[in-house]
Amino acid sequence: MRLLNSLKNSAMSVGQMLVTTLFTFLVRTVFIRTLGVDYQGLNSLFTSIIGMLSIAELGIGTAIIFNMYQPLAAGDTETLKSLMRFYRNCYRVVALVVTAIGLLLLPFLHLFSHYPGIHDNVILVFLLFLASTVAGYLFSYKRSILYADQKNYWLSLFDTLQTLILDILQLVILLQTHSFILFLLASLVTTLLENFYIAYFANKRYPWLREKPISPLPRDILHAFRKQIYGMFFHNIGTFVVFGTDSLIITAFLGLGTMGRYANYLLVTNAASTLLGTLISGVTASVGDLLTENDPDAAFDIYQKMSFLNFWLESWAAIAIFLVMQPFITLWLGKSFLLSISVLFCIVLNFYVTGMRRPIQIFQSAAGIFYENRHVPILESLINLVASLILVHFLGLEGVLIGTLLSTMILYGYSFPKYLYQPTFKRPNRDYVIEQLRWLVLFLAMLALSALIFFLGHGISGHWALFAFAIALGLIFPNLLLILLFSRRSEFHYYKGLLLSAIRRTQ
Repeated sequence: MRLLNSLKNSAMSVGQMLVTTLFTFLVRTVFIRTLGVDYQGLNSLFTSIIGMLSIAELGIGTAIIFNMYQPLAAGDTETLKSLMRFYRNCYRVVALVVTAIGLLLLPFLHLFSHYPGIHDNVILVFLLFLASTVAGYLFSYKRSILYADQKNYWLSLFDTLQTLILDILQLVILLQTHSFILFLLASLVTTLLENFYIAYFANKRYPWLREKPISPLPRDILHAFRKQIYGMFFHNIGTFVVFGTDSLIITAFLGLGTMGRYANYLLVTNAASTLLGTLISGVTASVGDLLTENDPDAAFDIYQKMSFLNFWLESWAAIAIFLVMQPFITLWLGKSFLLSISVLFCIVLNFYVTGMRRPIQIFQSAAGIFYENRHVPILESLINLVASLILVHFLGLEGVLIGTLLSTMILYGYSFPKYLYQPTFKRPNRDYVIEQLRWLVLFLAMLALSALIFFLGHGISGHWALFAFAIALGLIFPNLLLILLFSRRSEFHYYKGLLLSAIRRTQ
């Protein structure tokens, strides 16, 4: 059942990504053509600022979902009802806090940029971003029961429909009105409608959600929950500073134009990262179910299989992005939107390093390990912020990305081994460090060899021909290398067996 649910979750999420990514690129293209790169920079900047406000969420959602695994397995609907009411009340408080902080930020928006080329009221634009975030906190908490019950393929379906409707609305708005305000209003309205429907769907699927009375949350769960929230607060700060402040620093020191061009590269890498994340993260709830059995050997076996698949996908995707990105941007938007090869290398390296964190982070979420390593994200954040602020003066955009990369190494070299790997799998920390170093060296060697072949083919005339060559090379060459390297590993034969079994079922 775990495998079936995981496959359903991953398959639905992949289907969602394939459908929505095409529309996302179409909307981005029309957005840039109608509103310009400065508006794209503004959109990315305010998204990052709103991300900062999400720290107030404190990781409540993640902690709640973790605490649902056990009562779901036991069929304890009374505890689940208590958790859901507690979740609702917490998010109402969060919504008030986020609204208050957002309103307090209004007088300081001019500190982030001078907003050249922006013709709309910047305060109104920010308020619409804020409203969308607050609406999500007020009405979307019932998503958690579907996720904890390994039914997030339903959420993927609803998200896909909402995204398609929104993309069509925004395309019409951009083409007919060129209005950024209406563009944002469409997002707010469709998000509200989707969340209302998900609440209705959850109530129908789990009728006990509407039963009364509801008992207070048991003290043992509440105590554990407070510790998890305390730990997640630091993790949220770390995540924002490491990944969210890049947009603030780039905009402040390099301008909205640079931020807009960088955002186009991020659109590609984020789409790839989300796709790969759904393939791997669809098993999170299944891992949580597995960890309730307290079997380190079984957990480690699953982790090894996940890590192998994750490396294959992340290294392949990173190499393909490096090869295809420049020809793609040239054809999509034009040469004026290109960033340097050195920036692209930093983007790809961050993409790979961030992606390789995924398996161990899945076990962290599933095991509820948030409190024990709570102070590590603060150190990670300080290193990222200081390094980025210093290096941006000497290296520009590359400096900001290198600062992010340096801070990420804290997790690899210290936090993950000490707080997750050894306690969960009962194995030496050095095994994890050696494993990750081997993966990294192998990835860099594959990237260098692939790039060498690509640059030797730069004599190909025509942008479309070069783009086709890059796609073919990115699809075929890394996978050939991986097959040659791993064809004798047990994990390779495991996934080969799953693939062949799936093919036979379709025949």
